[in-house]
Amino acid sequence: MRQEFEKILGEELRFLAIQTRQRLGLTQKEMGEQLQMSESSYSDLETGETVCASALTEMLLLKMQDNPKIFIDRVTLKFSKHYEKAMQPV
Repeated sequence: MRQEFEKILGEELRFLAIQTRQRLGLTQKEMGEQLQMSESSYSDLETGETVCASALTEMLLLKMQDNPKIFIDRVTLKFSKHYEKAMQPV
């Protein structure tokens, strides 16, 4: 189940990173610099090559949000739905 949760989090972080970069009008290189990572590592995050980002990347990305609770609530809801589905009897 851990891998499924990492996949969910990775997809949500990917979406958040793209949305944030576009909102701020940054290049991938500039966004990578903001997140303390190389341009190629950031590109991997956007394209889904990286399944899950480091805790530092996640924290810096959340810091760039007006209301990080929206992201946290969305991920929590997806985790809950996945868990409930996985725990249903076969």
